[in-house]
Amino acid sequence: MEKRWEIYPKISEDLKIQLLANRNITDKGSQEDFLQTHLNLLSDPEKLFPELPKVIKRIKKARVDKELIYIYGDFDVDGISASAILWETLNGLGAKVLPYIPERHTEGYGLHNEALAKLAAAGAKLIISVDCGITALEQTRYAKKLGLDLVITDHHQPQESLPKAFAILHTTGLSGSGVAFKLANALLAEFGGNDEQFFRNLELATLGTVADMVPLVGENRVIVKNGLRALGKTERLGLRSLYDEAELSKNIGTAEIGFIISPRLNAMGRMESALDSLRLLLTNNPDRARKLALKLGETNRGRQESTRQAFEHAKQEVEKNYNEAKLFVVSSAEYEQGVVGLVAGRIAEAFHRPTAVISEVSPVSKGSARSISGFNINEAIHTHAELLTAHGGHPMAAGFSIAQVNIPAFRERLTKTAEQLLKPAHLVPTLKIDAEITADQINQELLDVVREFEPFGIGNLEPTFLLKNVEVVESRMVGKDGKHLKLVLRVQGRALSAIGFGLGSRELPKGTVDVVFTISENTWQSKKTIELKIKDLKES
Repeated sequence: MEKRWEIYPKISEDLKIQLLANRNITDKGSQEDFLQTHLNLLSDPEKLFPELPKVIKRIKKARVDKELIYIYGDFDVDGISASAILWETLNGLGAKVLPYIPERHTEGYGLHNEALAKLAAAGAKLIISVDCGITALEQTRYAKKLGLDLVITDHHQPQESLPKAFAILHTTGLSGSGVAFKLANALLAEFGGNDEQFFRNLELATLGTVADMVPLVGENRVIVKNGLRALGKTERLGLRSLYDEAELSKNIGTAEIGFIISPRLNAMGRMESALDSLRLLLTNNPDRARKLALKLGETNRGRQESTRQAFEHAKQEVEKNYNEAKLFVVSSAEYEQGVVGLVAGRIAEAFHRPTAVISEVSPVSKGSARSISGFNINEAIHTHAELLTAHGGHPMAAGFSIAQVNIPAFRERLTKTAEQLLKPAHLVPTLKIDAEITADQINQELLDVVREFEPFGIGNLEPTFLLKNVEVVESRMVGKDGKHLKLVLRVQGRALSAIGFGLGSRELPKGTVDVVFTISENTWQSKKTIELKIKDLKES
């Protein structure tokens, strides 16, 4: 799919200043904070959450009175990490605490009356939700009837009215595990916890923050920048076993989390039970850690195959039935509930269209949606809430439950919403380019500048550069099924090695081209060289 190239206006000859300006970081203090990312930049939790003192007081009472506390989590990496943070912190502080993770296939996302009743019957007095609850108005009322004190910690988009819970700790600026991390920090400060637990929590908050793809700016950047170092030397037996299973070095970055660690942790919640992923994060038994890591790896391979099959089917449905549609709603009884979000994301990326994928089950089906820049999929779905039994999410991603009989009406109405709101410009993917550079600027100094901007993710994408009038010396397809494009380029008498991941299906380039790329260091047989990672290219 052809992309529209958009170069940021030139602000400065200093490339570092230019990259900062492209990220709307212009004053000196903000620039220093962004580049240094000291842990002392983490804000006071009480300033972020006005009801925090009330929560601390209630937890203190539960701790003293030995009341049973349940951490009510979610089955994705963010929810599992948040659950592990609060369970481990509270358990270490002497509280009587247990985790509860709902089953994706039988319960689905969020708070449920049946689960609340079960926890109350088990003796729970205090329930702390993590990564869910901000839209659970009816369930909050039911919890009160059961005599439960419900504390909601969440980061999802709220509705017009907030639940009347015992207390709410909510911000859309952090991940669910980020919110749990802030609460845990307050608990450690109140009850005299140690630095070791702080850094163990930081590891988990980093996993959840990267996996949930929240913007890596502000406190999220501080958490992840420092948390990646902690993950590289983690003492968690489960993570170390997972690194071994995945053949990872201890140099953990956002790519390793996003493409290797997170899929394995998520696979259990998608295909079986997320409790095994939680157990892996928390176990102190080496043999159990190894067995759980092997199980997660095996389950992930099954998830990959299920995703591949569903994606191929959904892709065929889109190509056959949707033609010029601005939004896709694809449904089938063949889709596993646990992979519909992954399939929606891949379809949205392949066609650059908002996409909802539904696993059809009677009487209630489960769906997941992914969007493109400029279209708030969560708001669009909320517009048709009367057709749904539950829904929630973010501007770029949302989940929902729907009666099977309502799927045709939902498809028609959501498609009409997209037709009204999406303009032609929205439907052409834009490739943002940080700066046009010359060949002599591609050196170790540039690589060092780029590294100062790590970690990369939503809100802080890896810097991209434009190089014009480059001669293609050699081009060939590489990798499984020739999916990737390997190039040797020459400009101003200098040869450059380049790789275009996922570009193997394009016609092999010849002659002179303009290339958009990121810069990286490639190590082969202990020799380090600079390599260009091609994002796109066009004839000059």
